[in-house]
Amino acid sequence: MQPLSVWPSKGGFAAVPQLHFEVVSSSFLSTRNRRRKKWSLVESVCHGRNTGFLLVSSNSRFSCCGVCYRSIKLDSKCEFLSGFSSLKLVLFCEPKKSYVSASVMFAWSMEQQEIGNGLLVEEPNSADGLLVETESDIVDYRSVHRVEDTGDNGNQVESKEVEIIGERGVGKQKSGRVDVKALAQSLWHAKTAGDVEEVLKDMGELPPQVHSSMIRGFGKEKRTDCAMALVEWLKRKKRETGGVIGPNLFVYNSLLGAVKQSQKFGEMDRIMNDMAEEGVNPNVVTYNTLMAIYIEQGEGTKALNILEEIQKKGLTPSAVSYSQALLAYRRMEDGNGALKFFVELREKYLKGEIGKGDDENWENEFVKLEDFIIRICYQVMRRWLVKDENLSTNVLKLLIEMDKAGLQPGKAEYERLVWACTHEEHYVVAKELYARIRERHDEISLSVCNHLIWLMGKAKKWWAALEVYEDLLDKGPKPNNMSYELVVSHFNILLSAARKRGIWRWGVRLLNKMEEKGLKPGSREWNAVLVACSKASEYNAAVQIFKRMVEKGEKPTIISYGALLSALEKGKLYDEASRVWEHMLNVGVEPNLYAYTIMASIFTAQGKFNLVELIFREMASSRIEPTVVTYNAIISACGRNGMSSAAYEWFHRMKVQNISPNEITYEMLIEALAKDGKPRLAYDLYLRAQNEELNLSSKAYDAILESSQVYGATIDLTVLGPRPPDKKKKVVIRKNLSNFCHFADVPRRSKPFDKMEIYTPQIERN
Repeated sequence: MQPLSVWPSKGGFAAVPQLHFEVVSSSFLSTRNRRRKKWSLVESVCHGRNTGFLLVSSNSRFSCCGVCYRSIKLDSKCEFLSGFSSLKLVLFCEPKKSYVSASVMFAWSMEQQEIGNGLLVEEPNSADGLLVETESDIVDYRSVHRVEDTGDNGNQVESKEVEIIGERGVGKQKSGRVDVKALAQSLWHAKTAGDVEEVLKDMGELPPQVHSSMIRGFGKEKRTDCAMALVEWLKRKKRETGGVIGPNLFVYNSLLGAVKQSQKFGEMDRIMNDMAEEGVNPNVVTYNTLMAIYIEQGEGTKALNILEEIQKKGLTPSAVSYSQALLAYRRMEDGNGALKFFVELREKYLKGEIGKGDDENWENEFVKLEDFIIRICYQVMRRWLVKDENLSTNVLKLLIEMDKAGLQPGKAEYERLVWACTHEEHYVVAKELYARIRERHDEISLSVCNHLIWLMGKAKKWWAALEVYEDLLDKGPKPNNMSYELVVSHFNILLSAARKRGIWRWGVRLLNKMEEKGLKPGSREWNAVLVACSKASEYNAAVQIFKRMVEKGEKPTIISYGALLSALEKGKLYDEASRVWEHMLNVGVEPNLYAYTIMASIFTAQGKFNLVELIFREMASSRIEPTVVTYNAIISACGRNGMSSAAYEWFHRMKVQNISPNEITYEMLIEALAKDGKPRLAYDLYLRAQNEELNLSSKAYDAILESSQVYGATIDLTVLGPRPPDKKKKVVIRKNLSNFCHFADVPRRSKPFDKMEIYTPQIERN
């Protein structure tokens, strides 16, 4: 009695008699992981001493390519894949329309070596044994494609692909093999079905697998005409052979893929019409390819309509279908739409409405979809940020919606988004992204922090930039030279603003802040605060800042001395200014025009005109020419100290030196003369300025009128003309911190300024 082999199946167990076959070929079983599970079965002619059987179930089917089964009735000659010296097979068949529903169960015993998921068998005496690689372009005759199904609706889906390739033909077909690459090259210039016939007329019956492979190759090389000609030839062969040879679903799907790769999108409608005429019903793969084509064309809405059509046709969308829908939203740059679509899809999945009865591992597929939607949202936000228009609000809203959906991009995505923030308006987004990285991750890239410091400075959010630098010091990573240079540049901007506005208190606090954070102020920073003190006439603060500068080892420059001299002059500390001047000369600091001008003004105020003359001689020896500013300083000092005659003399002296007086010269001299009881002379100078087309201020006009009334001078008001309008002040000196807070984007602080801050930096203590 023959022994039996028992194999389990979904319907129970199958009893298999041990059969002995005479096999004259060897084969290689290879497995490739792909989206679709496809078994390529290559027939072998086997002569058995016992009867062959085929077990059949309705859970799967065969899609027969070529003439695989000459007759559904199987007898002692059974066409199936072999390649083993001793093979036992049980086989039953049940035809169902164009497919053969079957669950194939193999039972065999062998002594061959097992390799991975496949079996490699080589006959030592076989001279023509064939070993086929998984990525080879060689395909044997009589191939059969089996696509596993995931349901009872007859829909093919992507799953794992398995190929078993042998070399024996059936019936009269001789053994041989086809070099698909060489065959495709022979069709390289084919334009019509006739051109294809000239090449393939002597090739015999080729399985559709060969045709599909060539069509895919034509698509990669963008030879759409060759692919279309091959399909037209198959349609002609279908009519000639009565349907034995012809295009099937795999051929048309390959053709659509070729159209997508070659971007010949205009052929899509023609191909779909051909499928309808040939009676080939599209499957999910077909619709997925259509979605991909529409996405390539930039028509995302049509791609989403295809997904709805899949469901209307009663087909089950695959994971690829959903990923294509998400990609359509990505191409439309609709991040909110993509996120909403995914959330609805996730709800259906959690309710079990998706993935029932599918062979796809939806647990893994859904993880991939979740990663994909995060990637899409990141890409959409990045696209928004690189546009010229300000879409910062859209980015922030999408980040919030992702939080609600429980989707969080990784640190790398957050950092890339920070890099995409380059416009001033993006500082809000960059600040939010930075906060998320700090809260959710242990580390952050130093280059990202430096970019953020730069962006905050560009957006005039200097204090926010300083806060990022403080985080680098407190939390890491350790700042580098770029960090230092960026933050110092921001300090300089703030100090420069404080200098221009005369907000000396803020300048002092900025210096203290720099020292507190380990930043060493340079001469530029110290000078900015000194100039601010000078503009605010804060000579005490200027003196203390100057002393701190020296104590910190920073060598004062001529700008430092000039600011200090100016502050002392405004405070009428002339003796102290003289000592500073002597010290400056002793340490070898060369005076500039500004320093000479200040000292000329100081000596004039003291009535030491001999020293003023000395200043002019030193300027001449240093080849520094006095300017109108120098003479104005002397005339102004004379006027403030009731020396109008001396002021008038210096006015004539500047005329001798061919230095033209300006409005300030005339205004200061007129005010000095009017105040000193010389309204008539002041009146003449006013008319002289008008003749020189100079526009004097209303202050000089009022001084003439007031002096004329006091001293009883007669002047012609009609010649003097109307009163000039009041001039607006160009620079307003502010002596408090509140006016600076808005400019520097710093919240107002109730803590009053402590005068001790000018002496030592205020270190924050816990």
